[in-house]
Amino acid sequence: MLKTERFLLAGLAFLLVSCSDISQFCRHSSISAGYLSSFISLRQSANNESPLPVSTVTYADTTTRSVTWKQLSDVIFDRKWDEKLQMPMLYPSFSRNIKALHGKNIVISGYVIPLDVKGGMYVLSANPNSSCFFCGGAGPESIMALKFKSGSPSFETDDFVKFKGRLRLNEKNIYELYYNLDDAVLVGK
Repeated sequence: MLKTERFLLAGLAFLLVSCSDISQFCRHSSISAGYLSSFISLRQSANNESPLPVSTVTYADTTTRSVTWKQLSDVIFDRKWDEKLQMPMLYPSFSRNIKALHGKNIVISGYVIPLDVKGGMYVLSANPNSSCFFCGGAGPESIMALKFKSGSPSFETDDFVKFKGRLRLNEKNIYELYYNLDDAVLVGK
């Protein structure tokens, strides 16, 4: 009888956790701790110190390719210790197919997640806010920084939109995301 009760209790606990909306505890708008706040503060301090070159890619190819998040998931991450930050960081090893997209014009759809609305910092995510990378629901390959071509458009959290821009891969700069969409332009909702 005791084993049956434990089994039922464990099953009920599992159901409770799996049916709960745990994302309510994830606060993107009030960035106070964790990876996201570290990322933003490090990026801001890096921008104040010495700006790194945006890209070393020549953009002669004007063909636009449609890219999916499934394609961008073909990446392996190596955990390496960073002496400056005194913490382990993930460094990507992109597949040949992804490397072939570096510097190319792409179109991609996703969910907009505002990081700093006043500063115009937005991320495009493969997943909605409730299961995005920053909440632990997905990997770092499921988000992309948006660098707008002009101005700083305004978006609501979880707006599902389509952007066109140049894909820039980042393998070494820990102050940026792994995927960056430069000269991003909204092309559809």
